[in-house]
Amino acid sequence: QISQNELDWFHQDSEAHVKKWQQEKKENRENLKALRSTIKKHTDANERYLKAIDDKEKQYNVSLNAFLDTSNKFANDKVKLEELIKKSQDERQECEKRAVQAEVSVLQTWKETEVWKLKGKIAKAEANLQMLKTLS
Repeated sequence: QISQNELDWFHQDSEAHVKKWQQEKKENRENLKALRSTIKKHTDANERYLKAIDDKEKQYNVSLNAFLDTSNKFANDKVKLEELIKKSQDERQECEKRAVQAEVSVLQTWKETEVWKLKGKIAKAEANLQMLKTLS
């Protein structure tokens, strides 16, 4: 009878352990299910973020390329404008030089004309003087 009691206690104890293990197994399964769900959520979120990052990187590269193209275009335009400015400055200096030469030429011609007029008046005065000397 003692052995039967011990056997009953052993059965009760083992049934309690089995129930405890089954409860732990059930809790572990629920935890595992929750963890898998969480992992799936995190994986999905990670994939969305990676896709968003790829999209943003593509947009960045497009914008960067557009910026570089525009920057290169403006740099080329700047070089062309600087060349045009230099050419215009050279042409302006040449025009100023020609204008000064033309002004000097006009002044020389005016001077020569005035000198010629004065020589003509001197010649008339000398002729008049000769005429007066001859008359007197």
